[in-house]
Amino acid sequence: MKTGKTISLATKAIGMNKMRAFLMMLGVIIGITTLTVIVSVGKGASAKVMKTVQNFGADAVVVFAGGGKVMGPPDEKVNTLTMEDAQAVMQEVKGIRSMDTALIRVSRTVKYEENNTNTVIYGGTTNYGDAWEWSVESGDYFTDEDVASMARVAVLGKTVVNELYGNTDPIGTNIKVENVNFKVVGVLAPRGTSPMGMDMDSRIVIPYTTASRRVFNTPYISLIRVAAVDPNQVGKIESDVAALLKERHHIQPGFPEDYRVSGASSVSKMAKGMMGTLNLFLGLISLISLVVGGIVIMNIMLMSVGERVKEIGLRRAVGARKKDIRNQFLIESSLITLMGGIIGVFVGLVLAVLLPILSKGKMPAMLSWEPFVLGFVFSVLVGILAGIQPAEKAAEMDPVIALKS
Repeated sequence: MKTGKTISLATKAIGMNKMRAFLMMLGVIIGITTLTVIVSVGKGASAKVMKTVQNFGADAVVVFAGGGKVMGPPDEKVNTLTMEDAQAVMQEVKGIRSMDTALIRVSRTVKYEENNTNTVIYGGTTNYGDAWEWSVESGDYFTDEDVASMARVAVLGKTVVNELYGNTDPIGTNIKVENVNFKVVGVLAPRGTSPMGMDMDSRIVIPYTTASRRVFNTPYISLIRVAAVDPNQVGKIESDVAALLKERHHIQPGFPEDYRVSGASSVSKMAKGMMGTLNLFLGLISLISLVVGGIVIMNIMLMSVGERVKEIGLRRAVGARKKDIRNQFLIESSLITLMGGIIGVFVGLVLAVLLPILSKGKMPAMLSWEPFVLGFVFSVLVGILAGIQPAEKAAEMDPVIALKS
């Protein structure tokens, strides 16, 4: 029997049992939908990882005060890094282009007239712009004279500007940081989120000396950030800095460090690890859905064989071969899963478009051609595997016994 005729018979059989066909499709639809979302989210996550690495700085190494593996500013009580540590790193570690040292305090109240917001106070040096590769959108950074005189000047991040000023130009105005008056001299260009998902634009940068002596009254620093001359040497600088601080802080073998050193590779590995765990979880859901869908299809197809005994016997009586019967049932199961796959890809792409909107950008997704290929391959594969046993059962049926049933 010609293939076209077999496909036509399979299509008619599906059309006569629409509800049964839909129930067989359902598991495949769920599995392919999940698979499509995984691919889209995975691509979006990869793009986000690259963006966070760029925000962190491909040539950057950051030393945080305090031990542990969690990135971010240390607790205020941590006092394990000093300016002497920073000076030693700059003098003894080779390949450093620029350095910024900082005293950081998080969730501090800042006021402008009747408006206020909680933000990060970053007491840095005049190397801030160079070390972070972060330009100002308007105004300028503070100067060496400002640092020497402990001037009360501030550069604001875009989020702070939006929350305190709206559309008003903040340059030249006065704000209160911890009830200390500061003059706004600049506004940072937008930066986006950090590798830990924090809003990097929610910060105020003031001179380190001002933060240390006039605002927070502490001689310690929160972090050291260095920019490498050659981004390919970041890994070496990272290990050299860690070794130097281990020696300076007299860390004995087997004891934890009282600092954390992170380079661009560490940030990338951490971010990819987080997204990889999510993708693995979604992948397992997709696999389970496809397996369940395949089992459902096989069972319903077996029931269908039992219901269509006379049809099978009649076809065999008029000349259909075992091969024709087998192909008809395989084509039926493959067509059902293929249609389920097409629907699943469509639903998955719709969800991929909606996810970034509903999550407000926290769950990025990127559309691509891969879901179409994967949806086609996996749906047809499930259809063939699920249809083999029912097709064999139908093909091996004795036509005489089938006609008498």
